[in-house]
Amino acid sequence: MTHKLIQKTMMIAIATTLITNVGLIAAMAEQLHQEHKGHDGHDMPVPTTNVQTLPPVPNNLPSWMDNKDRNHIYRKRGVYNDAIYNIQALALDLNAVAVGHAFAYEDLVTGKAKDLETKTFARINWVLNNPPRFMPDEANISPTFGRKYGVLEQVFDWTHILHAQTVDVLASTKLTDAEKKAEIQRLYQFYVDNVPYAITDLPMNMGYLDSQPYSKAFRRKYPKVNGLFWGYHWLQGSMYDLLYNKTLQQQRTAYATAGKRYHEVELYRTDRPFMPMFAEVSPKFAADFPYISNVFDNLHMLHDMVNDILASDWMTEQQKQEQIKRAIWMVMAANHKGMKPGENYGEGLHDHRFMEGMPGMGLMPEGSMNHDHGKPNSDTMPHQQHIGH
Repeated sequence: MTHKLIQKTMMIAIATTLITNVGLIAAMAEQLHQEHKGHDGHDMPVPTTNVQTLPPVPNNLPSWMDNKDRNHIYRKRGVYNDAIYNIQALALDLNAVAVGHAFAYEDLVTGKAKDLETKTFARINWVLNNPPRFMPDEANISPTFGRKYGVLEQVFDWTHILHAQTVDVLASTKLTDAEKKAEIQRLYQFYVDNVPYAITDLPMNMGYLDSQPYSKAFRRKYPKVNGLFWGYHWLQGSMYDLLYNKTLQQQRTAYATAGKRYHEVELYRTDRPFMPMFAEVSPKFAADFPYISNVFDNLHMLHDMVNDILASDWMTEQQKQEQIKRAIWMVMAANHKGMKPGENYGEGLHDHRFMEGMPGMGLMPEGSMNHDHGKPNSDTMPHQQHIGH
């Protein structure tokens, strides 16, 4: 009798455990299902090692892509350097922006990814509200990341120099508007000619770049931190029209309003379907300098691709190294040498369907997956608001 009672009790316990586990598994499955729905509510594939096929890394990459040494290139000399400090509030906000990516990258590669939405977010946010007086060296803030991905850091730094010097020219009180336009042209030529890792000025198809196997991982896992990063992109894009063809007083007045919006709204948005594009936020500058605008859009997309790779736990460390190298090469000017906008080159590293002089046309609706390179159609064309500038 006792033996039968014990046996019956054990059977009930096992059954209860099975029912509980089934419920937990079902709940977890539903949670994953919801997390991987696209912007339009359709199911997106759940990234797992069983279903993801990573594209191969080209085997003819230039030798400089394997460089691990630090290689700081100095900016072009000019009477306008550091003129951004004429608009002190903007200068300080840009100094703070340099810290955010470095904090996040260092934590992602040193085993602290679980704290990105809490501790890392809090540290970045504190700096954004208490900016450094001078532009920090990102390599000193993220030394582990730099040792792992040295060339990537140099690609970022070189385009950041173009970013900084361009706004210095716009903020200068020592140049006329005509002299500013001419110097911006010279700055771009300096950017292209002096080091091999300039980013292409072709209008890359952002929908294509954002449909890699790892795409969107970062914004899904870390929406608050991603919101900060896209807030940076909003600031870095919109500041060009705020400064363009304006007097110093007009620039200061404009940033008094824009800076308030940046701190109160743009930094904390988590509802953007895509990163801000130059043609959206600085249409005048983008119309006059479409190639520079394309470089900056492509730089910001490279940031997103690297974020997504580092956030993809299903990749091995070697795979992450390889895919970051491939992502760099996808946007390098050297990889697009002799290529023209609007032409199809028939292989997976290029998508140039958009025509010259149409910056921002690479933006495609959230969730669009395009593999028919070189031929626009109604399903892959951008939203109308990105065409009208």
